[in-house]
Amino acid sequence: PGTPSCAMTRRRFQAGAADPEPRPEDRSSERMGFGFNVGFGTTSNSGTMPPVVRRADSTAFVSTPRSSGVAQSQHLRESGSGASTSRSARDSHVAETYGECAVCFDPLCSQRTAVLTQEHGRGMRKERTRSCAHFFHLACANELRVHHSQCPICRAPFNGVLPVPSPETDPDGWFAAVDVDGDGRLSPSEVLEALRAQIRCDWHAIERQLPKMWRKWDINGDGYVEKNELVSRGGLIEYVTKHFPKRTERERPPPPSIARAPNEWFEYWDEDDSGELEKEEVVRALIKTFGLGQDMPSLRNIRAIVDAVWCVFDPDGSGAVDRREFLMRDGLADTIVASAGIR
Repeated sequence: PGTPSCAMTRRRFQAGAADPEPRPEDRSSERMGFGFNVGFGTTSNSGTMPPVVRRADSTAFVSTPRSSGVAQSQHLRESGSGASTSRSARDSHVAETYGECAVCFDPLCSQRTAVLTQEHGRGMRKERTRSCAHFFHLACANELRVHHSQCPICRAPFNGVLPVPSPETDPDGWFAAVDVDGDGRLSPSEVLEALRAQIRCDWHAIERQLPKMWRKWDINGDGYVEKNELVSRGGLIEYVTKHFPKRTERERPPPPSIARAPNEWFEYWDEDDSGELEKEEVVRALIKTFGLGQDMPSLRNIRAIVDAVWCVFDPDGSGAVDRREFLMRDGLADTIVASAGIR
């Protein structure tokens, strides 16, 4: 059998729920009896997972839609002006916050990227347009296409994948791929998304400085730049690569074990100190804790686990759980540990 439905999970939880007090740390290795397992089981204290042998639900890559992703895509298509490129971390998908692929949560610029497309018409009248403003690793986008017809961030429909070439080797192809609305010019928001996805640069600093820098290339002041202003010698891409090199990130220690130290695990992944973890933050944290990387079956399974149990701990649909909901007896931490067979 696959993962249980949300209603089934809730019934099992309510039938066996103990008092909702935060549990002591020494209970962390206890296995809770929900009666389902989706194919994971750790074999050592390091939390390394063996290969998954059970096929995940094909809906597992689709996350809760982000209004910011929908609004951003609509903004890029309709106005393109990009008056402000800054976004609150809480208003953006966690993958956007860290410049990562929303499927595997590895840095976007670490691999070749792709965008999602929608083909319209038939025969000679067939045309292809960008579905939304989001970028993915090419391998992850191809995996999405097999299982889904919507962007996992904003739910925009798509039926194709377009690899994004390098702006150095194929400037024409690159510009065509990143030009969301196909009008032959890019807004600040379109430029920022492309830089974040493909160029090894300090895009956090660029995001802050782009409104001031924009006037240097937007000569006529219409809010857009064209291809030559971006990719030519001395253009915007060369400028940001030279003046905003990628920062050396402070190396973090390995994450604690969710089974043995769930409180420390929560604190480690609550990187914005909000006191809450959103659903996609939990998925990202589990993928990184177990180093799943490009293991697509495991990625689908870990998301299926979170999807199956999330509704129990987020009954109002806010998309986040707080520390108490995570740590309480039979809380989210216990449930994930039991569901995934983590020891």
